[in-house]
Amino acid sequence: MAARKVLPGQELTMPLIACSACGHRISIEAEVCPQCGHPNRASRPEADEPKCYACSATATTRCQSCGVLSCVRHLQSIYVTHGRGGAYELRCKDCYSFAVTWTVISGAIVPVVVLAILLLIFVRM
Repeated sequence: MAARKVLPGQELTMPLIACSACGHRISIEAEVCPQCGHPNRASRPEADEPKCYACSATATTRCQSCGVLSCVRHLQSIYVTHGRGGAYELRCKDCYSFAVTWTVISGAIVPVVVLAILLLIFVRM
């Protein structure tokens, strides 16, 4: 708000209103009534903080698979292989479930496929 200039002989007056709770005269610029503490204006809206996908907490990080915003409580750590190595990643509930399912399925399918290939090789001999 820009400051008003006061001319010589002019008095600077601040507009006053009555507090809606106690009736005390307060400035229209006051956040709260100095007499009773009642708010003078509507509270300022909080900054638009990203919210967690599963609760109303502030999101602090993203799922490393799908990128959904989440708080720490709703992310789970899982070891994921990448080529010759792997790393621990934070995953949301859905991505974590998918990774666990994929790990179980691939752990069961790979040995069966290897066994089938070995059987085909020995049968042809």
